[in-house]
Amino acid sequence: MNLLEKVKNLFGFTPAEQEPNPSIITPNERSESAPVTSKSTQTGPPPAATLREQVMRFIIGKLRAYQNEPDTAPIGLRLSVLCTNPEDEDLYRVVLWTNQPGKFQAELARQLADNYITLPKNWQFEYAFFNDTLPDTTYREGNLGLFVVDKSKPDSSPLLARVIALVGQLEQDEYILDSAKNTTFCIGRGRTTQTASGRVRTNDIVILNDDDPGFDPQKGSGNGAVSRAHAAIRYDLVQNRYALLVDPGGLPAGGNKTKIIHPNDSRERADIAGMSYPLQSGDQIELGGEVMLLFELL
Repeated sequence: MNLLEKVKNLFGFTPAEQEPNPSIITPNERSESAPVTSKSTQTGPPPAATLREQVMRFIIGKLRAYQNEPDTAPIGLRLSVLCTNPEDEDLYRVVLWTNQPGKFQAELARQLADNYITLPKNWQFEYAFFNDTLPDTTYREGNLGLFVVDKSKPDSSPLLARVIALVGQLEQDEYILDSAKNTTFCIGRGRTTQTASGRVRTNDIVILNDDDPGFDPQKGSGNGAVSRAHAAIRYDLVQNRYALLVDPGGLPAGGNKTKIIHPNDSRERADIAGMSYPLQSGDQIELGGEVMLLFELL
């Protein structure tokens, strides 16, 4: 303490206590008033868009050998997906746009073309989910498998089948399906109809409408329950079998229903758009709860 301060103290002049400046924050105060929190790490499966790109890259990468080789390009692809739980399968259904039939195939074709891989106009794309193990495939990576069918592989003999009506009335007594002549056989009420897109659809397996020639009101009393664009039977060249695909008019979302009754009396609801339901000889296909068709291999 210097002489001046001693004099001030002697006469009672003491300096006022300094109050802390609220604008000055010490390091300890800073850490208490503004704690730093770490961002939580996002867990769970990747978003569908990211996973979709991974699937696309897998397929495109395995088809590099066909770049600039349109004459030997594959005529069919079948994607197998191993899903260990229902959540995985739900995610891959979003990835493959199962509720928008044909969209994934169209996008895949576009990306293949960008990579100089041109597939035939009528090439087929199928997918299937598996819970235990993947089937035999041409290529495999992680939980994905790809089976490739190209022109260099020997063609199998045509697969023949027939469809008749057990309940309801068809335009013909029976329809013969020949995979060598056609690969998709549309089923619906009436010969032709116009779809929501404006496209005119021609049915190959015709359920008679009540104003069609030869309609029998007693025999075809339940025909009206069938949609004009109800379903289709498609030949799967990869698996060499026929499968049922349900069109929007045959789905619950369209106010309708479709079922398959197998020879062992088990029932399978066909209610997912774009899903292939394999058919075996002796299967009965129920349309709208009123018409029953019999599918048989020849």
